[in-house]
This record gives sequence, structure tokens and C-alpha cells, in this order.
Amino acid sequence: MSYKVVVMDDARRGMANLTPARRRAVNDAVVGPLTTNPLGVGEVYQGQGADALRRLVLNHEGVSIGYRVFTDRVEVRIVWLIGHP
Repeated sequence: MSYKVVVMDDARRGMANLTPARRRAVNDAVVGPLTTNPLGVGEVYQGQGADALRRLVLNHEGVSIGYRVFTDRVEVRIVWLIGHP
């Protein structure tokens, strides 16, 4: 089963501020693990249950992805992106 990945406005603005290498890493995560197994990657960052905010940290690339998984809609919403050193 493939999840539909939706990039929300705040994440879109965050993507614009990332370097090209970090942008590529985020795109690879979107077409890879966030599409195929969003509950198996990352960790719960805030909250619990179905509405929990999850975080996938791409340490090597220096970027964190905040997302929510909606299993009933088979959808992942990326809500924020943060680049870090």
C-alpha cells in the first residue's frame, strides 16, 4: 500500500530555505519510506495515537521532517521541515 504524501504550506516554505542537497534528501524520503512505511520510520515527537506528530531525522543530511499519518485516508501530511547543522 502506498500513502499519498501532502506537503503543507509551512513545510513548503521550509523546503524553499533548504540547500539543494537537503531538498534532495527530503524528496528521497517522500518517495521512499514516507510513502511506503510512514509508521515504521521516525519517532513520535508530540502527542499520541492517530494524531501524533512524528519526526523523521535525516542526520547525515542535516534535516528533520515533521509529519502526521492518517491511516484512514492513507495519507501523510508533512507539516514542517527544519535544517540543522
